[in-house]
Amino acid sequence: MPRQHIPYGAGWAMPFPAPYPALVRDGDRAWSSGMLPVDGAGKVLHPGDLAAQARLIAGRVAPLLAEAGLGPDSVSRLVLYSASPDATMQPEMEAAFRAALDATPLIEFVPVPHFYYDGLLLSVDVHCARAETVLENALPGGGRARLMREPGTIVLNLAAPVASIGPALGGLLTLHRLSPDRLMSGWGIAPEPMLSAVPGQIAPRLPGFFSGALMPCYRQDDHAHLYLTFATDAIELDERREGGVRLHMAHARDLAVLDARYLGGAGVGIADQTRVVMDALAAVLADHGMGFGDVVKSTTFYAGNTSAEDLHRNMTVRNSYYEAPGPASTGVPISRMADPGSKVRIELVLRPRTDG
Repeated sequence: MPRQHIPYGAGWAMPFPAPYPALVRDGDRAWSSGMLPVDGAGKVLHPGDLAAQARLIAGRVAPLLAEAGLGPDSVSRLVLYSASPDATMQPEMEAAFRAALDATPLIEFVPVPHFYYDGLLLSVDVHCARAETVLENALPGGGRARLMREPGTIVLNLAAPVASIGPALGGLLTLHRLSPDRLMSGWGIAPEPMLSAVPGQIAPRLPGFFSGALMPCYRQDDHAHLYLTFATDAIELDERREGGVRLHMAHARDLAVLDARYLGGAGVGIADQTRVVMDALAAVLADHGMGFGDVVKSTTFYAGNTSAEDLHRNMTVRNSYYEAPGPASTGVPISRMADPGSKVRIELVLRPRTDG
């Protein structure tokens, strides 16, 4: 089946022009761009009302999937990026999506400090694949873990007190027979005062998880959150530094994840950092016989102030590397990167083109 790019409809559109579709379907998988509670002109709807924004986005998922010939039961995972500090809203948001989809996908909650448009509190990524039932574990030291198996990959999402995140992770790797050598993608967040304590707990159990993929979140609790994807088969790794950028590419079967983060530099602005990162990504892709046309999903983490200008400068640079229709794309604002001076980290999901 040729790759499908579903454009934004008349009912909602990105607030900023970009060469990205609302959804990309590639065979048995699909990825959405970050779904926002906006209208056809990009204006934020239900400003400041997280519950209403969740219900609005939840109601748009099934119609979007239908345009790609997919049903609500095809959703394997939802990622909810929320700028509300009220963690008690999570059950209500989860219930809204489960009711709208009549399904039980893995739902990951990612707290972010802010978005770049007044009143915007939520952005949602939709992932589709044939998936098994989500397994849930209550963790001995508090918190919980959720695991979901897709063809070729296993997704593990856990949240636990920083003091117990290491033993919790080790126990889950053993319980679910997950090999640290098959980590395709791994990143996490933790409260600022406790961020430095997390790498020492993770590294002995998951050496492939690098400290630079940890980012601070704004919630005033003691929980760290880890978002991990493992391959079910052996992976090919390409780890290197290129022009001040740290790159990590993991390739398994017909799926690859390429992660790039700027290592930091005094006085280098977000647009210039983005250009350096994109050039480094292009070099690695070329070495593997691929290009930006093979990207199905792009997620960009960027640190900056609360104005939309930072977002727009970042997007303007990234947009120039893609020809429309590009990949599904999501931008995630964070308070800062682990590396001093660093403002940009980009993760690409790739499936080499077979339809020309």
